Amino acid sequence: MSPGCWGIEMKIKRICLLLPVLLNAGMAFAQVQLHDSLPEVTVLGRRRTSPLKVLTVEPLAWESSVTYISSDDNRKTAAHHLFDVLKYSLNGMASTQGRRKKHYYLLRGQNVASDYAINGVSLSTNGAGPMAEWVEAPSLLPESMIESVEIVRSGNSLLLGFSGLNGVINVKTKTFDRATTQAEVDYGTFNTLHAGLLHGGRVKNLHYAFSLCNDRTDGPAGRHSYENLWNFYGKIGYSYKDRFELDLESSYIYGTRFVTQAVTDSLASPQSQLADLWEYDPMRYSISTLRLKYHESKSASTEIQLSYILNRMDLYPDHYHYMSTGRIVALSDSIVRNRMLDEPDSIVTAAVFQAFSPVEHGNNVIRAGVMFASSANYAHGKSKKKILSATLLDQHTFGRADAYLGMKLIREYYDYYVPYQGFGSEINAVTDEWQPLLFNVSAGVSWQLNAGHILNGVINSGALPLDRTALQQVTDAAGNPVKDENTGKTLVSYMKGENRTGVELGLKQHLENAGHFTWTLFMLNQKNTSEYTRTPYYDGNNVLRYYMKNIDLHTWGIELSFRSRTWLDMFSGFGNLSCKYVYRSEPSGRTRYDRQPPLIANACLSFTRKALEIHLMAKYVSSYRSDRFLRTEVDMGNYSNADMHAIYHIPQLHTELYAVITNLFDVRYATVSPIYPDFGRQIKLGMRWRF
Repeated sequence: MSPGCWGIEMKIKRICLLLPVLLNAGMAFAQVQLHDSLPEVTVLGRRRTSPLKVLTVEPLAWESSVTYISSDDNRKTAAHHLFDVLKYSLNGMASTQGRRKKHYYLLRGQNVASDYAINGVSLSTNGAGPMAEWVEAPSLLPESMIESVEIVRSGNSLLLGFSGLNGVINVKTKTFDRATTQAEVDYGTFNTLHAGLLHGGRVKNLHYAFSLCNDRTDGPAGRHSYENLWNFYGKIGYSYKDRFELDLESSYIYGTRFVTQAVTDSLASPQSQLADLWEYDPMRYSISTLRLKYHESKSASTEIQLSYILNRMDLYPDHYHYMSTGRIVALSDSIVRNRMLDEPDSIVTAAVFQAFSPVEHGNNVIRAGVMFASSANYAHGKSKKKILSATLLDQHTFGRADAYLGMKLIREYYDYYVPYQGFGSEINAVTDEWQPLLFNVSAGVSWQLNAGHILNGVINSGALPLDRTALQQVTDAAGNPVKDENTGKTLVSYMKGENRTGVELGLKQHLENAGHFTWTLFMLNQKNTSEYTRTPYYDGNNVLRYYMKNIDLHTWGIELSFRSRTWLDMFSGFGNLSCKYVYRSEPSGRTRYDRQPPLIANACLSFTRKALEIHLMAKYVSSYRSDRFLRTEVDMGNYSNADMHAIYHIPQLHTELYAVITNLFDVRYATVSPIYPDFGRQIKLGMRWRF
């Protein structure tokens, strides 16, 4: 059942029957109708996922700030990978930039990518601070293995993510109770091919699942856009009664990716960027997670988590001749290798969570956790560091109310970091240095007002680690490095650490004749957040800076998500809308901040009749401005796209025939920057078999 369904509705004949509420993720209601002529009685229940069973589940007060995407939603939107799944989510920007890290997912206008977790096991893909790691492997997880996705839009998740302040994408993978086999293949524009095979099942207390898929494309002609990636995913788990659970999952991605050539026009990036074409061959991503859970008693549980990421790429730069007129006169054969860079990034994490109830019936649950990460990163300069995080959360239930209070401590240790954005002289590397201890706090209340209305309130406050991508060497008036008198090392100036405070008020509604609504009002203050800039400037310490700078932002916004009931037994849909106003504080006052889109809207309308399904999807992003990778600041956004997915079922053959049209009305559109556009309109035809 969809996590968006919210109400239980029953008609009763002569006596009242109370049905237990059976729901799956997030907040839900089940709807059952018993036909009768007597007056209708509505019995409502609320799912409360016990923290003693799922130790990393968010408190109920977060429900209005979590987007739930089901496997049925993924089927409607024709998603192949996790990145596709995120396209129509609330207040999110899923962008394709065609660079080393191709896929970015940003929440609520932040310039920092979200954290990832798999079944509650947090991955250190972005570390605790801005752009600490550039690892996109989770975005390539196959959709065939995804049961649902929870997107924590709000900041300061205490139990997921190594900071939790950038938002967290928690992927829940499928578990099969009986032998299931699925195969699919589709082919379309740009010689694009997708083929996948999945098999899963259960043998007594052991469940398993394996998938293999291949995605390849030539991309638009003359754009250096070839890709060919293989993806293997395996999962195995064991459970013993209600006491012991063990899950082991692993994904391995292998293949080739060319970096799509930037579009050359009057606003294109500098010639140096246009003159280099990069190729990653081979790409090797590996993600493995282990989760061990032990329920000591009805009032206590322990969970141990481990994860490992290996990101190894062989990087080849190719060159072509670039004329001042913008004309390309020659392109070197990609077989010719000028040099090779081997980038073996690796990340290891370990975590222990303990949950216990000090009172009977579990109305009060206390959770404590310790998370550790160690990474060696060469993708964005050179760094070796460790992250230590500790969490304490106390959650109480009082009838219809649920309240929580929690805190999180984060501290980083740098074994090694090269200044000058990671690419400077290794002689001046930062070594063996503890970073400041960061304190985050979160509190919230959830109140079930009546049968179909639930009110949630949350307040967060926390800090992000210093942005080490913007380390800057200190120089004198003549531009010479200033050295420490004792160590002889060049002095380094740091950007200020970001402090955030957020307040949210959410309302979940179930309207019988319409559907399910979630409203979220949010306010976010970001002091010393970082912004990309191409313009050199002097910071508060009179150090000349570039690339990133500190600014103060204040955001007021509203988010609405809607999931309809089924009309005329044929039509249904879902949609979401986010609208916000952002202003920047300056010494002279405040000004409207126009580097984030104030409006993002998504919608899906579904038609189902007998063997035919048709799903129409649409997205709109309003206008904003940016100079990222450009010579000057330009207008961006203000684009819309529409996709269509048609499915025809042949039950006798366990077969589905489907067609997908991406970007239905436009030849091409840019998702983030004019120089890194999407591939534009694509048409795919495919078949799927399920047994």
